[in-house]
Amino acid sequence: MVLETSDRDGSLSLIIRREGVSASPISWSAGARDQGLRATESASPRPKNKRVTIHQSGRVNYHENGASIFIAPLTRTTQLFPIYGYRVPALDKLDVHNDGIADEDAVFDLSDLPEGPVSFSMFIGPMDFKPQGQAIKLEYEAEGYSVTVQVDPEANAVPADLNQHFITLTPAKGLFPEQQMAEDQAMISYHHALARVSGIVLYTPNGEGVIRMIFVVPMRIAPRFQIELVDPELHASDQDVQRDRRSEKVMLKFKVRHRRTGEIIRQPVGVKSIELDSEL
Repeated sequence: MVLETSDRDGSLSLIIRREGVSASPISWSAGARDQGLRATESASPRPKNKRVTIHQSGRVNYHENGASIFIAPLTRTTQLFPIYGYRVPALDKLDVHNDGIADEDAVFDLSDLPEGPVSFSMFIGPMDFKPQGQAIKLEYEAEGYSVTVQVDPEANAVPADLNQHFITLTPAKGLFPEQQMAEDQAMISYHHALARVSGIVLYTPNGEGVIRMIFVVPMRIAPRFQIELVDPELHASDQDVQRDRRSEKVMLKFKVRHRRTGEIIRQPVGVKSIELDSEL
């Protein structure tokens, strides 16, 4: 399992890694009136890897089948919710992981489990959630939520015909019928939580000299800007602004140059004033 966090807005990307492809996936629903198994022939074999994206806005996308559900925005998480489940028919049927173990990797020791099927569950929940049994919990302290992966006390029950299959389990619906926060506002809420401020967030330059500025509220349109620096020999001009249509109403990315040499400044600089204008 690979869990990555987006530097852009704090959204999560979950990948369940498994080698190989599947040409005849089978779907099954525990909640529908017709609970019969349904095999579907794919136009081409599909990788057995599974991908789920958990957006800062609370939208959860299941890329395998194109389904989406809605939970609370991550910065407003107060209730535990199961995002994903994975059931394996037996541990000895899992692929062997031959790569090295990195410092940031967490490892389950499952050597004491009995033979037979095992299922795992992943939860999004508040910081104070206390998992039971074997579990790995990641706490996102600034945003106030946690991600937990646990070994279920008992493997999920499935139809007998699926007992020897690897099965992914996804909820049919979330906590809400629709998205609770717009993407623009969710991005601002994330950076405000990270920086622990309620005003403009101004990040120091990265290795390429790019400075990110997060606005206080979403703008109507991408704003014009005027930036005055403490050092009059430095300036930020239109040529050094990087626009992203998905975030231009909430974020400005720019570089600072030396007026005479044109050199990009990669160290923090003093800012005298910033003016944004979106013609309210």
